[in-house]
Amino acid sequence: MKTSSAYRLQTVINMKNISKLLLLTLFSTLFWSCEKVIELDRTENEEKYVIEGTITNEPGVCSVLLSKTKNFKDDNQFIGISGAIVKIENNGIIVTLPEASPGVYKTNTINGTPGQTYLMTVNVDGKTFTASSTMPENVPFDDFYMKPSDFGKKRTLAYVKYKDPLEHVNFYWFKQFVNDKKQRNFMVSNDEFTPGQEVNSGITFQNETDDLSRDFKKGDKLGIEMHSIDASAYLYLHSLENAEGSDNGASPANPISNISGGALGFFSAHTVQKRTLVIP
Repeated sequence: MKTSSAYRLQTVINMKNISKLLLLTLFSTLFWSCEKVIELDRTENEEKYVIEGTITNEPGVCSVLLSKTKNFKDDNQFIGISGAIVKIENNGIIVTLPEASPGVYKTNTINGTPGQTYLMTVNVDGKTFTASSTMPENVPFDDFYMKPSDFGKKRTLAYVKYKDPLEHVNFYWFKQFVNDKKQRNFMVSNDEFTPGQEVNSGITFQNETDDLSRDFKKGDKLGIEMHSIDASAYLYLHSLENAEGSDNGASPANPISNISGGALGFFSAHTVQKRTLVIP
């Protein structure tokens, strides 16, 4: 199984340390080269566990992915960690998630309820990692549409429409699909400037590869999953989005995790709504 943010996190992790070493070496060589030769420390960076846990208001959607960080030179293939004990707790009821495949722990016996708080606990190799998340109230997903003028083979724009509730601070996570295949890109937003308003927000679908077969064409199906998420999940996804989308040459930092115990990743209890359209 693949979960894109977990894979991308594994590659992003070590770029920061590598960039720091390169900058330090350059600085030292420019100003102190007359004294000694600077050599890079080639020791591998410390591995950390990577956890991506979700529980939704849909039946059968409760899973935890467990892996470790990789070196920057390694590929992005998910290599799961087996043998962990993974639990989800709510109101004193504890459910242990069986391991469905290496590193993938899931159950279809529970689903989340808006307003409830869920605690995730992962025990592996003598280490314990915990995180909690409160599922927000569901915000109705009113429409998903596009304008013919916004169609492009490499870049197509579609729009999501919903009414932001005034009573609470709200955070949103939009997963993107093309012909039912989940895309690398996603979008997160908040209601800092739209409390209580109707929102019509554009979402860009892009083919960022050289594969012409992935260009958009009329008849293709675009899909969106709209998730209402809590503040901690938003902070993680927003920092992940910024780390990946930065083009200013700065080294990306690790996304901000809501998991205690030293693991990277996040745990999110959120609602799910899905809509699709066909490119006209």
